[in-house]
Amino acid sequence: MPEKTYDEIPTKRDNILTAARNLFAEKGYEETTIADIAKLAGVAVGTVYLYFHNKHDVYTAVGLDIELKLAQAFQDSSLLELPMREVIRTMIDASFRSSRHYKQFMSLLQTDMQSPDEIRQHREIDDKVTQAIDALLRHAINKGELAAFNTAMYAEILNCAAGSVIHQCFVVEDGEREEQYRTYLIEFIERLFFGP
Repeated sequence: MPEKTYDEIPTKRDNILTAARNLFAEKGYEETTIADIAKLAGVAVGTVYLYFHNKHDVYTAVGLDIELKLAQAFQDSSLLELPMREVIRTMIDASFRSSRHYKQFMSLLQTDMQSPDEIRQHREIDDKVTQAIDALLRHAINKGELAAFNTAMYAEILNCAAGSVIHQCFVVEDGEREEQYRTYLIEFIERLFFGP
């Protein structure tokens, strides 16, 4: 078995976030304690406080971590090598896979009142997703796969539309019609760019 690189070895912070995400999804925010998180993460309670001020900070960090992982997937440079139709499918599949994996936690995030700082942090990550979509659209235009258009605005609209579809699918409907939503979102975007 190949050895893990330094970047692939989970840090204590990563272990804390994984434990917290699982506990918040299983027990809910109110029933989860810092002691529960520390125990599941295999660290001392004081170690949790080295990284986070309180339980709410842990909760916020879990949500940001989930969003950041998706943003990083959208920024993968290997997407630039794919034809635009494959890029669309790959990005939608990644969004649905991530949402399916974290769907229990996603519904908890919807009930949280966010401070201006938390909203700013979420917006910064959301901007990374929008910028990644914009870069992929510009690349497709440069390759001659798409006609020219305002890529920044399209990227913003696509990100909002996909986010709304994913919210409906996983938070409102608990993933019951996931395959339909995934299939028709891909079809919708393909028709937008390539026609019927």
